[in-house]
Amino acid sequence: MPLIPDLPWTAEDVGDGPGIVMVTHLHLRRFRDVPAFLRDSLAIRSQTMAAPGARSLYLRAQPLARHFTTVSWWDDQAVVVAFVRTDPHRAAMRRWGPEMREFSNRAYPGTEGVVPTLKTAAALSA
Repeated sequence: MPLIPDLPWTAEDVGDGPGIVMVTHLHLRRFRDVPAFLRDSLAIRSQTMAAPGARSLYLRAQPLARHFTTVSWWDDQAVVVAFVRTDPHRAAMRRWGPEMREFSNRAYPGTEGVVPTLKTAAALSA
């Protein structure tokens, strides 16, 4: 059983078309930053759930490993760009960017009507 359970959110409406899936891996340098980073992550999760064009978000937090993974599904690239330029996401990325040991963010085409999961992300990232 993980220390923190995965936080899945499935949109009630999966939208039209395949959309775009974003897979993000974030690895912090210092263990002491984990509580504040997790707090920011939860604020961004709330932001995502209310964002126009957001279809679904899945968050896996592995605090002891200092690693966080998100899988998000959006209508298109334009709504992703609008989202990342809005606080609290924008402020968090400015704050945490220098504190990352590793960061990767990849976009993949979605599958119409299929909500992406961490398993989906693992297959896409392979």
